[in-house]
Amino acid sequence: MGEAEGAAEESCLEGGQQKPVSDEPEQLAADMRSRAGHYEVLGETYAKFEFFEKGWNPYSRFLDVDKVDLILRRRIEGQIVYREIQVKFGKLYPVGPAWEREHFDFTSWRFFKEEEFASHLDQKDFFIAYVLSRDPDPDKPAYQGDIFIFPVRKFVEVIGQGIPSKGQRKVYLSRLKGEEERWVLRRATHFSEISETSCLDVTVYRRNFASLLGENV
Repeated sequence: MGEAEGAAEESCLEGGQQKPVSDEPEQLAADMRSRAGHYEVLGETYAKFEFFEKGWNPYSRFLDVDKVDLILRRRIEGQIVYREIQVKFGKLYPVGPAWEREHFDFTSWRFFKEEEFASHLDQKDFFIAYVLSRDPDPDKPAYQGDIFIFPVRKFVEVIGQGIPSKGQRKVYLSRLKGEEERWVLRRATHFSEISETSCLDVTVYRRNFASLLGENV
């Protein structure tokens, strides 16, 4: 055995036992996952899979131009149809305060400017895919099919009904407790009951793939 090989073996062995491997790579991976960019890429990956499963061919834009992350292509009755998609990702958290736990089990939030999609309002082929995902769980996957698809005009309406905050709107999407898949947008920061005043029901937009072909909403 050469000196270099012997030195390498000594660095790996100590007292006849293998040294523990450094956890630095794992920590680095965790730090990378915590960056916002990772979640946006993750959201696009989930969205591409969902669109493919529904018969669309999704293509990523090399550059995020005109808020278009994905272009969908599909042949319908001999005609090629295209749709433009902006993907938004939201992290789902178990609700905390007692008053929230009376109504909800999971919630997500992020900020939007009211004029963020103003230049796209007249585009009937432009949609927002809002992907929500939890932290990984040993028994359940992080992503559980919670993708909301909004025609751009509808999403602008949703933003406008979010909670005002420092010149923006805080868009809270929460799942109702005891309801398998009923989702609402919170219109207020605190309330004692679910009503049209406190919440906007957005359940119809969950897995709303039909809207891409002009069906439903």
